[in-house]
Amino acid sequence: MRGVEQHPALYDRIVEPFEQGLLGHWRRQLFGALTGDILELGVGTGLNLRAYDPAARVTGIDVELPLARRAHVRARSRDARVLLGDAQRLPFPDASFDYVTSALVFCSIPDPALALREVARVLRPGGHLVQLEHTRTNRPLPDALLNAITPLWSTIAGGCHPNRDTPALLTQHGWRLMRHERHISGLIRLIEALPPAAGLPDR
Repeated sequence: MRGVEQHPALYDRIVEPFEQGLLGHWRRQLFGALTGDILELGVGTGLNLRAYDPAARVTGIDVELPLARRAHVRARSRDARVLLGDAQRLPFPDASFDYVTSALVFCSIPDPALALREVARVLRPGGHLVQLEHTRTNRPLPDALLNAITPLWSTIAGGCHPNRDTPALLTQHGWRLMRHERHISGLIRLIEALPPAAGLPDR
């Protein structure tokens, strides 16, 4: 489903003002200290690439070719690579990355549980999933409003579901939250999580 998120120039114009404020601050705070081999899911137009330490080895994937092309241009400035790929079927061997990251992505993945299984597969032992996501708030009135606007918003924004509860999804599938910060009354979450323990089923 194509919407604002699938039109690179329009998406950048909408998001860039927020990048000058809290959104850019949260990106730097969450992703700036990561090291080693990093996979970013849903790299989009590459806005998140500038948040990483220059020494980090970053690979970004996106399912949308126009977005990946724009991200590829931004990736040149920091020697990152950008590939066409689906978070639900990651084109990498097991245990390939120290970190997997996402920024405003899990709201749009058709089957986020499948994506989490793939993330667990490509993480090395001790690896973390690090996320900046917008989610439901776990408060009755705001969440009722999010539920009400989701059908229209999903159409406008190319599959984005603002009523997703990503922290709950993680815990339901056996992930352990090492960091969970709520901002803007829970609309924005900063999350760092460990995958299910080896040998335990991903429910």
